[in-house]
Amino acid sequence: MPTVAIAGAGLMGRLIGWQLVKRGVDVTLYERTPRHAPASAAHVAAAMLAPTSELPDSGDAVFAMGQQSLRAWPAMLDELGVPYGIDGSLLVAHGPDGPLLDKFYRSLGAHGRTEAQLLDAVGIADLEPALAGRFERGLYLPHEGWLDNRALLAALEGRCGTIRFGECVDPGRLDADFVVDCRGVAAGFAELRGVRGEAIRLHAPEVDLRRPVRLMHPRYQLYVAPRTGRHYVVGATQLESESTRATTVRSALELLSAAFALHPGFAEAEITELCAGLRPAYPDNLPRVEWHRGVLRVNGLYRHGFLIAPTVAQQAIEEIERCMYSSTATASA
Repeated sequence: MPTVAIAGAGLMGRLIGWQLVKRGVDVTLYERTPRHAPASAAHVAAAMLAPTSELPDSGDAVFAMGQQSLRAWPAMLDELGVPYGIDGSLLVAHGPDGPLLDKFYRSLGAHGRTEAQLLDAVGIADLEPALAGRFERGLYLPHEGWLDNRALLAALEGRCGTIRFGECVDPGRLDADFVVDCRGVAAGFAELRGVRGEAIRLHAPEVDLRRPVRLMHPRYQLYVAPRTGRHYVVGATQLESESTRATTVRSALELLSAAFALHPGFAEAEITELCAGLRPAYPDNLPRVEWHRGVLRVNGLYRHGFLIAPTVAQQAIEEIERCMYSSTATASA
């Protein structure tokens, strides 16, 4: 049985490990943080599956990977028993910010995406009754959704191989037939940078949103991603900062104020967690799956981790299998 060692037990490490275990591979993952104190970007993420929403900022390459991954996720999540929804997403804007909605709609058209649907107040209320009477215009993007990131990480933990928590390793020194480096920002590669993301988790019994909702704003796009039991993840886009400090007061105030502006029911919500994390990104903000001195590096998923993870994991699996078959053929000869 071939052996694979994976440095890093975040989303990519666990997803690759799971797929390899299903193929009969002996997998060991090494995670520098303790089990009770996860620090991966995947732990913080809102985990929206929104290729069209990301298109104006991310480009066609990420969109294509996102579309491919969106087709793969349902079967994976059903097998793992992870909550998710793919019922589209909604963009809204208050009156003065309406031009931002128009600009976003035009940018989708420039990319050839015609599935977006402009909505009036009635259309918004039909999709999300909780927002009835709050917005006059919106934009519906079908075939988008969300998944429960922490439920996914927990489900993968028992299926991806053996995870050795609290062990910081040098991938080049690991003893295995094949070694994969999925350490994210912690890898410290020369071109890799950390992009800070901050989020607030809320329990809002008075708010019932079924889809991810983005509130267009001149300085940032607030997003609210649903979870089961009327729990929500509230965040914004990204900060070009590698700071690892806790969520700042300014960020918390902005996020909470914007959430209240989206729906007043958030005023009575319980703040269950303030969290921040660093997402790994290369200069072009595209992921890389590449061999380096005998180690397969899988990194740079930026803010699109859950959106494109199945596609990137498949690329990694194909690289490993290609080397496995090559080694087998050589040994047979």
